[in-house]
Amino acid sequence: MPDLQRVFTNLIINAIQAMPEGGTLTVSTEERDGTVAIRVEDTGVGIAPEQQKKIFLPYYTTKTQGTGLGLSTAQKTILTQGGNISFQSEPGKGTAFTIVLPAVPAQEPVAA
Repeated sequence: MPDLQRVFTNLIINAIQAMPEGGTLTVSTEERDGTVAIRVEDTGVGIAPEQQKKIFLPYYTTKTQGTGLGLSTAQKTILTQGGNISFQSEPGKGTAFTIVLPAVPAQEPVAA
């Protein structure tokens, strides 16, 4: 679970940083067909088309500070969990990352 927490923390921090003049950050979830989809969406600066092809590459960053490992690590973590991560972005309008993970069946409480 700490790995997934790190993924979502990274996506939220990236979204906040993409809105230096403010904006809206929306996190939503949806259960569908045995999976859970989590969407992290911002109304920030968006990602330029030439950068979109590279954002999951290790050490790739557009920031002046940072290692460029956040999204590549997030992708690796999500794939390891049997999921998928994708994004849609439009420069000047924002970015939305969607993570789809297998749903975990609810566990019955253990009688004491």
